[in-house]
Amino acid sequence: MSVIKSYVHGLAGATRRPKLTALLWLMNFVLALPAFFMFRAAFRGTLGNSLAADGLLKKIDMNVIFEFLTSSGVVLGQVVTAVLVLVVLHVLAYIFAFGGILNALAPETQGQRFGQVFFGGGGRFYGRFFRLVLYSIVLWVPVIIIFLAVNAILRLAATNPVREQLAMATMVLRVLVFLFLVFFVEMILDYARIKIALTDSGQVFRSLVGAARFVFSRPLKTLLLYYLLGLTGWAAFGVYLALQSTFSKTSAIVVFLGFLIAQVFIASRAWLRVAYQAAQKDFLAASSPGMETPANLPV
Repeated sequence: MSVIKSYVHGLAGATRRPKLTALLWLMNFVLALPAFFMFRAAFRGTLGNSLAADGLLKKIDMNVIFEFLTSSGVVLGQVVTAVLVLVVLHVLAYIFAFGGILNALAPETQGQRFGQVFFGGGGRFYGRFFRLVLYSIVLWVPVIIIFLAVNAILRLAATNPVREQLAMATMVLRVLVFLFLVFFVEMILDYARIKIALTDSGQVFRSLVGAARFVFSRPLKTLLLYYLLGLTGWAAFGVYLALQSTFSKTSAIVVFLGFLIAQVFIASRAWLRVAYQAAQKDFLAASSPGMETPANLPV
């Protein structure tokens, strides 16, 4: 089955490129540092003299969160603004990262200097991938309309205030529908980026339309591949939670150990991002034999 084969090839392709995983982890670490120092300063300034923060390492105490949110509107406003800025920077950085990943996966770049391949690919495709984000509004608008329609129908189905279980079920269903639509659009954008990179095309909107056609012509297979990779990520998350729950963070050494485990998990997310691109690239090439591109070679 081509989906399983592409899934295996994607995992193998990511595993064979540890430098790529390490660099993505480093990018994430660098982007996270400003957030860490910002929140650290905000929490120390707000809760430094508060007893509410006692024992916070042992368990989550919502009183701490409430005190932080209500103690200083100025600090909270600054934190929210900074978070929005960091989110934008994170998005811009990962537009660059997608170009580096796809260039590193290209067979013709194997054997070349890794830094040159990654940063060269990031710069080469940045403009096109940025335009793709802007063009993706043609997908997000109908997705929003569909979600609003589904949401309205589910609200009508849960109008009986006595049926609390029904209300809870419809709320969960709303979340699932929302996530499904978001992931569906993200999947189309993945294939659009892959098409652009494989053909070195400057016709971004045409590549987006071609990716949408590709996905809609193979909805079951593309979704199966996407969610197989997603389940792999959830399995890694389960292992991470199991490891974190095995010890109580009551000392500096144990806290540091927990930090290291968290970094391994973040690195696994970077590895999975590479696996997504490698697997979808392999599936696109296998499903499009007429595509004249080096991508038809194994990754």
